[in-house]
Amino acid sequence: MNTQATVTQVRSKSDSQTTGLVDIDRVKGRFRVNRAAYKDPAVFEQEKKKIFAKCWLYVGHTSEIAKPGDYVTREVGGRDIIFTRDRKGEVQALINSCTHRGATVCREKKGNARSFTCPYHGWTFDNAGSLLSTYSDEGYRKDLNEDGRLNLPKPAKLEHYRGFYFLNFNPKAVSLHDYLAGAKDVIDSYCDQAAEGEDGLYVVKGEHAYSIRANYKYLVENSYDGYHVIPTHISYLEYLKDRAAEAGSAKDLEVVSKAGASFRGTGKARCIGNGHAVLDSRVPTGRPVADPLERWPEKVKQQVAMNRQRLVERYGEEHAAYLAELQKNLVIFPNLVFNDNVGLTIRVINPVSENEIHVRAWGLGHTGEAPELKAIRMDNFSNFLGPAGFGSADDIEMLELCQRGIENSPTEWSEYSKGMDVNAPDLRLQEGAPDDECQMQAYWAQWDRVMRDIDTFEQE
Repeated sequence: MNTQATVTQVRSKSDSQTTGLVDIDRVKGRFRVNRAAYKDPAVFEQEKKKIFAKCWLYVGHTSEIAKPGDYVTREVGGRDIIFTRDRKGEVQALINSCTHRGATVCREKKGNARSFTCPYHGWTFDNAGSLLSTYSDEGYRKDLNEDGRLNLPKPAKLEHYRGFYFLNFNPKAVSLHDYLAGAKDVIDSYCDQAAEGEDGLYVVKGEHAYSIRANYKYLVENSYDGYHVIPTHISYLEYLKDRAAEAGSAKDLEVVSKAGASFRGTGKARCIGNGHAVLDSRVPTGRPVADPLERWPEKVKQQVAMNRQRLVERYGEEHAAYLAELQKNLVIFPNLVFNDNVGLTIRVINPVSENEIHVRAWGLGHTGEAPELKAIRMDNFSNFLGPAGFGSADDIEMLELCQRGIENSPTEWSEYSKGMDVNAPDLRLQEGAPDDECQMQAYWAQWDRVMRDIDTFEQE
């Protein structure tokens, strides 16, 4: 059975019975995941074949390759990719492996080039992937590459939504538009914040790259898990209190002090189809678009007020409030995260093995934004999500503790039943409180269907 363009509300075959690694029991209100899904090498091998070889995977943003010849190199689904704009201005994704002996062709992280030359035997390819030269033509037939078989290979599909490019290695895959389902609306909310829509977003230079000794799905869950915010990140909340107190801002101090008690009542977790979900929540960190803190300088608060007015005029009060006040942490199945807090961060989680991941994160900025507002975004990234931030350090420690724990414990199942809607026709389309676990239920329900070949994400 192939997945539909939009997930339909049908009862899954897995409901109310134990099926392999995911156990959904609506009668008992129980949702469990067998821990082999996090630690068994055989499961990871199946994931590579059924998930990462068939799902849409994020590769880059249009702003990273703004001019012809611009390129960045990326790890996508276990393969090295050159993401580039060719001399005609068309966006390309090329497998970064020479068709001669397989060596990595481009070893730089980014740059601008008309061609790429393999360092081993000197084969040269243009920035659309076509073979230009074999360095030495002697001994080769003149029609050696007449059929193009020695050009750099490309993924089966490359598509974008509002400037965010994804690739797919499966030629039968459904369109990116259909695959994203309700995630498109959330991506729209990120673009709508910028004064110029999608053209107003750009990837800030530099990246945050790190490794974690844990299964990739642990970081996926963590990225929109409201349940862990207060217990895990209490030190960050204390830091916010200290900053408010030092600034003499009684209002900011009161808001932060009440954050834990009010968190469940502000926002929701929404499952939006095909395993994707978003956590809408209110965290008292302030947002340049457009929810200021009292302690911010008067000039900055005026700039934020102008942003708020722009949003109201364009989208109305209700949608403007959603864009301005709520953090929107989105997970696109299987491994892409958008963290929309003070700033906007893209996070790609690349599994290396069943218990190791490589993480790459980039900040997004707004074209033409005032320097003071950009500084607030970057300050938050450094203080929370960055390499020396509170959030990343806390989360990495927790995930590695989880991985170590399951590999040294006889307990067979992990519990994910918090907030489960036992009457939901499809668990991939339910809603819950910010600190419920319905978003993980949606992810695992989709993971189970893909791993059991119920959903293939292929065209009819």
